[in-house]
Amino acid sequence: MIKRKNYLPYKVIDSKFASGGNAKVMLVEDKNKNQYALKSLRVNESRDATKVKRFLNEIKIVEKYQNKIKGIVPIRYKYIPEEFENDFKYSDHFKGLEIWYVMDLAESIENKLGNCDELEIIIDCLISLSETLAELHKHRIVHRDIKPSNIYYYKNKWAFGDFGLVAYPEFDDGLTQINDRIGNYATIAPEMRRVKLAEDARPADVWSLAKTLWMLLTNNWVSCFEGLYNSKDEAISITKYWTNVPIAHLEKILERAIRYEPQHRVDINEFLVLLNEYKVLLNEKKSILSYEELQVLREDSEGGIVYQNSADRTVDTNELIWDFHYKWVSKEIKFIEAGLDDEVSVLKYIKMKLEFYSSNEFIVSPVISHYYNPTMPAIKIFIKYTAKMSKFVTFMICADKKIHEFTHGYTLNCYYDSDENIDFKLVDKIIDKIYEISMKSAGNKNNKNA
Repeated sequence: MIKRKNYLPYKVIDSKFASGGNAKVMLVEDKNKNQYALKSLRVNESRDATKVKRFLNEIKIVEKYQNKIKGIVPIRYKYIPEEFENDFKYSDHFKGLEIWYVMDLAESIENKLGNCDELEIIIDCLISLSETLAELHKHRIVHRDIKPSNIYYYKNKWAFGDFGLVAYPEFDDGLTQINDRIGNYATIAPEMRRVKLAEDARPADVWSLAKTLWMLLTNNWVSCFEGLYNSKDEAISITKYWTNVPIAHLEKILERAIRYEPQHRVDINEFLVLLNEYKVLLNEKKSILSYEELQVLREDSEGGIVYQNSADRTVDTNELIWDFHYKWVSKEIKFIEAGLDDEVSVLKYIKMKLEFYSSNEFIVSPVISHYYNPTMPAIKIFIKYTAKMSKFVTFMICADKKIHEFTHGYTLNCYYDSDENIDFKLVDKIIDKIYEISMKSAGNKNNKNA
């Protein structure tokens, strides 16, 4: 057989432009000097037959959907020898033969988002990719090799490339043997490591996309943590990378998408909904203040009166009880759904200790949102001052694994023990501070605890 020795109508500019898994990626140009990427696979031995079949599958699925689904880097030209058109079987006659296609140039995600310090941009990227993946999954098309190096920025939109491991309904995966691994080690789902084929591999794409999200958040382009995501594991927690934004909801997304059992993971549509909800939360964050910002505002205000003006007045106790028990709606379910279970538990513990285990008569609100930062769970504390009146003591806020006594600026920096469980003995320390503050609010005659 005569082997093709060029890539007409294209001219090679850089023969080592990029790596492409089992294939070679070159930079080429057409007669008008427009540049493209050319992906080529050369047949050298019998085991290359599997590579050829996957290469043909890639061309087939991309050409079929590149104009129907946004977010796929398109193929512009292909060269497939006639002998490859049908069921390809290797023979020495084919040795040295090449199959190739040409695609538009696109910017790698590492080049586009390397060292990105704007969380909104990363979330927008994942939303765009999730929208594409949702469309692919709707047609039961599974990428099976989602990782940062297969994601590109193309015509102002994020796109998937390298569909070499793609699976689809009419695809007969006789190429995958029982012990074959499908996907990249850093992002591969557990069911794809040593199986012939998962019954439905779409959950594996969700796992891989969630792992990719973690890699983007940590600016890690090569490796990813093993197993499940645990927000309390400091080695993998994203909190140390993003300290000035609400992160608990995002951690919840990672935990729900990275689960060992495929049936227990969110599907791509649920993943997309969660990302969009988180984007709304980030937009809200732009108009709210962090605990530190609130403290600065309080300290800079005249007499420190901002956010604590009720400390200088008394309120009717019966009206207060009515408000707390019938008028104010508890937000604890909202915060639990946002992944702030521990924060809610801590605040409810403080409420219980003050109302039921103190010799003072405290009146404590349900778990509410802070006025100027609805992402922060809080409680408002009063103490009975006279027979009919009560006086404001303080706001208690739980944020970033800390307990803040807001009015006077006391903070408990950590309420976890060495096993990452809540240590309520530590919480008791800040309750002691509340007793001290309550003496100043109510006067010594009503305070027996110091």
